[in-house]
Amino acid sequence: MGKGQQKSGAGDILATGSSKSYKKKKEGKAKKVVTIVAFVLAIVIVLGVLSAYGIYSSGMIQRNTVAAESEHYEVTAAMMTYFFNATYQTYVNGGFSQYMGLDTSKALSEQKYTDNETWFDYIMKATKQEVQETLVLAEGAYDLGLELSDADKDEIAELLGNFDTYAANYNVTTQYYIKNVYGASVTKQDVEKCLELSFMAELYHDHLMAQYEFDEEDWNTYFDENNSTFLKVDYLSYTFEPAEEEEEEEEDTTASGEDTTAAEDTTSAEDTDAAAEEALAVVRTYAEELAATKNADEFYAYVRSYLTDVVYAGMDEEALEADSIDIDSLVDKCLTEGKTKSGDSDFTKWAYDTQRAPYDVFTDEHDHEDHHDITVYMILPAKEDSDLDYACMYRDTYNLKNYRYIPVKLSESDNDQETAKTTAEAILAEYEDKGTEEAFAELASHDKYGDGKYEGGLIENADYNALSETVDEWVFDAARQPGDTNLVFVENDGYYILYFSGEGDVKWQFNADNALKNTQYSEEYEAMAEETTVTFKSKGVSMVQEVKLA
Repeated sequence: MGKGQQKSGAGDILATGSSKSYKKKKEGKAKKVVTIVAFVLAIVIVLGVLSAYGIYSSGMIQRNTVAAESEHYEVTAAMMTYFFNATYQTYVNGGFSQYMGLDTSKALSEQKYTDNETWFDYIMKATKQEVQETLVLAEGAYDLGLELSDADKDEIAELLGNFDTYAANYNVTTQYYIKNVYGASVTKQDVEKCLELSFMAELYHDHLMAQYEFDEEDWNTYFDENNSTFLKVDYLSYTFEPAEEEEEEEEDTTASGEDTTAAEDTTSAEDTDAAAEEALAVVRTYAEELAATKNADEFYAYVRSYLTDVVYAGMDEEALEADSIDIDSLVDKCLTEGKTKSGDSDFTKWAYDTQRAPYDVFTDEHDHEDHHDITVYMILPAKEDSDLDYACMYRDTYNLKNYRYIPVKLSESDNDQETAKTTAEAILAEYEDKGTEEAFAELASHDKYGDGKYEGGLIENADYNALSETVDEWVFDAARQPGDTNLVFVENDGYYILYFSGEGDVKWQFNADNALKNTQYSEEYEAMAEETTVTFKSKGVSMVQEVKLA
């Protein structure tokens, strides 16, 4: 079917409702919305798939059968198969197999997601939402006359080229690799069409987002209306649990052979209850002593002495080390920073009370099904740079960072640190010959040096843990100035050549701005979805087959 042609038939499903926000899945180069090309997963999947999934098909029927269409675009059954299996892989990569009971060794249609829905139904529903949103946005791009740029086409070619690399690694053809990872009917050309369609959708998504502008007044209003998502507290806590009594085996009969089991069981139960109460009374005393501390130093000191003199009494340093017990680490774990409000527990109500004062203490005692515990909390003062009037609650007022990087991985340097360092120093010297940010960006974009994750190696508005804690130490140093460069080694990873571009947005304002933009986008998308007809064809959808991941 050519562009602009319409098809209709029995069993068609019209999808004109709203969908979830069409957010970018990644940023920068090789990170378009469709990065449902799950290359990272593919490495793992192929190990189990190439031998387990042996169905081979030309896919001619699937490529000539429409599964979904809008006014100017269509998704064939082969393309729908790609979208479906990429979505499936995304769910597996997201931990669903661990937390939701998804068994990748079994067919999705044989596993219940709910009483009335299989896992196949659930993944298909998510796939339809993704495809619908892609088609709606692609239609928006078509109406505006937007077209893929040469850079977009180059990026698609680069993504497709990765298939050749992975196939070569497994000594199979590219087509064989793609069929086993994304479905027997899927070809490289089908993947290319999916990418082109998704890149078109991204063009319109970016066009919409670029129109949204909010200022500090808007951010403050949003904060006032949603402050529970921004307000944070820091606190110390320690949980006491009564020591368990060791059970002693007793005879069930008297010397004369008389059975006294029932009487002894009653006595034993009474003794156990009494011992439990006595043990609980002991830890209550410890909890009361901890609750009597007046500041963080006293809190830490008490916990340290309790661990040393009570919990691990009689154990010297050698014994502690043999049992992998680090008291310093256990004491450090008392601190919780940046806790946002969640739930409606007694502690939450207490901690987020506007009248809360620094070093106030709260004791929470719980009788669980299998144990009893007592937790002592101490609230800490708000961060020094807090811009709110609360004594303990604050919002993130630190600046995010803009910086560029070039990685030199150990894995690409024969796992030799000296080799990696020599390579990194040579790249840094090459930059220093010119000494401009443009020169650094050019090196970061070079196929030989950059990893392609961000255009020009630039991470804008980077928060902590964007790359590693070691990188953060340098990037977030208060003395950092635009133009600074450095070479940082990350254990078991490699060297990172860093260039500091400058300060980013204030964290809480950045989050508020994104939330406002996403809200506005969702509203506009819903209106577009109501006006844009996306039709799912039951025949084409029924041809979708899952790949076997294990």
